[in-house]
Amino acid sequence: MKPLFDFSRSALFVLALLIPASLAAAPDVPTVGAVIVKSIKMAPVMAVPGTVVSRNDSQLASEVEGRVAWVADVGTVVKQDDIVVKVDPSLATMQLASDRANVARLAAQLQFDRNQAERMDNLFKQNAIARATRDQAGATRDMDAAALAQAQAALRRSEYQLAHGGIRAPFPGRVVARLINPGEYVTAGKAVVRLVDIGSLEVSAQAPIDVVRNLRESMSVTTQIGGKPLIASVRAIVPVGDVVSRTIEIRVSLPAGSALVGDAARVMIPTAEPRDALAVPRDALVLREENTYIFKVDAHGTVQRVPVETRTEQGTMVEVRGAVAAGDRVIVRGAERLATGQKVRVVQVS
Repeated sequence: MKPLFDFSRSALFVLALLIPASLAAAPDVPTVGAVIVKSIKMAPVMAVPGTVVSRNDSQLASEVEGRVAWVADVGTVVKQDDIVVKVDPSLATMQLASDRANVARLAAQLQFDRNQAERMDNLFKQNAIARATRDQAGATRDMDAAALAQAQAALRRSEYQLAHGGIRAPFPGRVVARLINPGEYVTAGKAVVRLVDIGSLEVSAQAPIDVVRNLRESMSVTTQIGGKPLIASVRAIVPVGDVVSRTIEIRVSLPAGSALVGDAARVMIPTAEPRDALAVPRDALVLREENTYIFKVDAHGTVQRVPVETRTEQGTMVEVRGAVAAGDRVIVRGAERLATGQKVRVVQVS
C-alpha cells in the first residue's frame, strides 16, 4: 500500500527553503600570487631598431675545380668539419699521377747530372778539361735541383687538392642555400653553399653616439623580438661612428633558439644614469583599453584596483607611477578576473 505522505522528500524541501541563498551560493575565495613592490635602480631607456644576425654566416667556396658530385640539401644541420660538398676527384687524381711521374723523372735526371758534375770536377783537377766545361756541368746540376723542387711543390699541391675535394664546414651550422647543384662544373674560388651558425645569434643595431656612452660591454639590456622581451648581453660596442648618422654599431648576444636570423629587434638602451624607482614585475600589469592597472592586496586579503602609469623597463621589471608604495603587495597571478573589494587568498611568489 503506497504511503499518503513522503516525509523524507517534504523535509528536504522545507530545509532547502530555510537555508539562506547567500550561504547556498557562497563562492570559493580565489587564490592569487603576489609580490612585494620594490624600489630599485633603473634608468630611462630608448628603443633602437636592430636585426638578428649570426656571428658565423659564410658562403663556402671550392678550393678545386671539377664536376660537383654531391651537395648537402638545404636545411641540413652539420657539425664542424662535416662535408657539405663533394667534387669529383677524377681530375685531381690524374693531375696527381702526372706530378708524381714528373718528380720521378726529374729526380733521375738530377742524379745523373750530379754524377756528371762530379766527373767533370775530377777531370778539371787533372787539367783534362777547361774550366767552362766543369762550370757548365755544375750549372746543369743546380738547374735540375731547382726543377725537382718545383715539381715536388706541384706534387704537394695536387695531393692537397685531392684531399680537399670535399668542402668541409668550418663551424657547426645549417645549410641555408645551395649555390650550385650536382652535375655542374665548379671552379676554384666559386661559392657553392651558404652555411649559417644558428646557435650563435646576436642583434646588430645602430645607436646614437651620445646614448651609447651609457652602455658598456657585458651589460644586460632588454631586447624585444616579435613583441616578446628577453634579457640579452652587450657583446661589443664598435668604437667607430658613422659621420652622417652619428651612430655606432652595437652587438647584443642572444640565447640560442631565441630568434631567427633576419628577425626585427628592438634594443632598450639607457639614456641616463640609473635612479631609484618603484618597480613591479611585468606580470603584475593588467592592460585595458582605458588604462593600465595593478591589483594591490591589503593585510585583510582585500583587493584594490589601482591605475598606474608605466615608465622605464629593466628586464622583467617595469617602473610604475600611481597610488602604490614600496612594500605594497601586488598580484602577479590570477588578477585578470578580480574586482575591487574582492577577498582573495594570497600566496607569496618568489
